[in-house]
Amino acid sequence: MLPDMWEGDVATISSPPWTQLITMAGLDETVLRTSSRRRWFARGDIVFHEGDPAGAFHLIDRGSVAVKLTTMRGDVATIDVLHAGETFGEQAIVDASSARSATVVALDKLETLSLDVATFEALRESHPRVDRFLLMVVSSRLRSTSHQLLEALYVPAEERVLRCLVRLSTLLGTEGSPGIPLTQSDIASMTGVTRSTVNRVLGQAQTAGLIAVRRSHIDLLDEPGIRRKAGLRSADTSGR
Repeated sequence: MLPDMWEGDVATISSPPWTQLITMAGLDETVLRTSSRRRWFARGDIVFHEGDPAGAFHLIDRGSVAVKLTTMRGDVATIDVLHAGETFGEQAIVDASSARSATVVALDKLETLSLDVATFEALRESHPRVDRFLLMVVSSRLRSTSHQLLEALYVPAEERVLRCLVRLSTLLGTEGSPGIPLTQSDIASMTGVTRSTVNRVLGQAQTAGLIAVRRSHIDLLDEPGIRRKAGLRSADTSGR
């Protein structure tokens, strides 16, 4: 059983966006924006590869990315999806000698604000509170990882798959969007279940009229119904 404090919307708990973390750290957002380099990526572009030398820290200003890892068997697994307001690559600032721990791929038109080590060091001298911002970003990442671990330990596989659909729809679903542009293998690796389990759960949900599985994406037809089956609260009381 899921611990009482984690019942309900564990899968939909989110951290404050980086714009809010900047304010909480006592920084002026304009300072960070003017110090950053704006970068643009098209859908499918690789921001960086796993194993690349540590480069810049990215703050997502628009769009979303998939975070992918190479498994011990050599397969590529999607472990997370991040959207506008989230960050990635902060390890480059924490340890400039490290290598990239994952591959990051743009899922749609992506705009990021990037900060390399030299720029961040200069910011430290003129705006010491930028260290507090970085600490809050790392803390936010740890909190997110802890929630994912709790789900993997306490939430049944079928519910994890449905919760993942709700989360992805919230992150990626916009008016006129083609639904969730991820494969069943992506969803399997994100939820820690087998592809056959995902196939079975999606098949049952489609038969029940909750979703429509397309060739290149998944459409949520009845999100309230999916939430009920996933053990989540209704959207108006969600933590995300």
